[in-house]
Amino acid sequence: MNRSISKKLFIFLCLFLFGGCASSTLDSAIKKGATGLDNEEIYSLVNDNTLRLVASDFDSYIFFSPDGSLAALSIFNNNIDHGSWDIKSDQRLCIKFNVWYYGDVKCYSIYQEGGGSDYLLFTNNGSLAYTGNISGGNSQRLPLKTQKDKKEVFVRSSMSKGQSPESSRATPKPAPPPVIAPSGPGANHEEITQTVKDLAKNCPGCNFEDADLRNADLIGANLKDANLSGANLSRANLRRANLEGANLKGATLLSTNLPGANLKDADFTGADLTGSNLIHADFTGADLDNIILKNTLQEGTKGLK
Repeated sequence: MNRSISKKLFIFLCLFLFGGCASSTLDSAIKKGATGLDNEEIYSLVNDNTLRLVASDFDSYIFFSPDGSLAALSIFNNNIDHGSWDIKSDQRLCIKFNVWYYGDVKCYSIYQEGGGSDYLLFTNNGSLAYTGNISGGNSQRLPLKTQKDKKEVFVRSSMSKGQSPESSRATPKPAPPPVIAPSGPGANHEEITQTVKDLAKNCPGCNFEDADLRNADLIGANLKDANLSGANLSRANLRRANLEGANLKGATLLSTNLPGANLKDADFTGADLTGSNLIHADFTGADLDNIILKNTLQEGTKGLK
């Protein structure tokens, strides 16, 4: 395909598939409201999913296998290639094709446009490399070739075992003894709120009814069967948290981060999840009566109708 035809095709794809061409530099994308994905968000986005990447001279589906291998199909010429993928500790997705691009490793930061379904991949110097869209699983049924683990491992392998990047580099500290929330004249609202947030990191079956958990850092928290009815979890980070069987009736979860969360059999009756990230969250068996899911990210989500 000659270059002029390639450019025309790219313009067509921008206009009709992605609603207009994206910002050509990282700075301009940020000014337009694009937000960057961290390592765990990148992992939740691509792991066991298919990403379609489009550029002026590139249009391909890439399936990111959980074992670190990948399979790719070029829409331009129907060629198939294989390779490997990983995530660097500096929030970048790294892709290595066996044949394409001479087998070089290419790493990209990923940004999301305005909470929509389009993603922007930028090179290390801030230039736009690709515009992408995600689809669940191996949507193109691409043939796979298993890759052996490399000696140099970034982030993906630890995440695939359910560990955070930090836990793969250091021995976890023993959990502190339970803290009783302060009360009485000497306890102010901020102290009580912070103590509740600390307790919520590992408190299965606990009662957090009407609790203020806004902006709480609850990555991987164990809140199985907890009572969170009426609680405010807006903008809390519950990535990969266990909320199986939890009571979230009437809870407020505005712009809450829930990628990979276990929400099986939870009660979300009347809960408001507007603007939340639900990528790969599992709602299997959950009670979803009158739940509000406006403007949520639902790629790979299970159990939502």
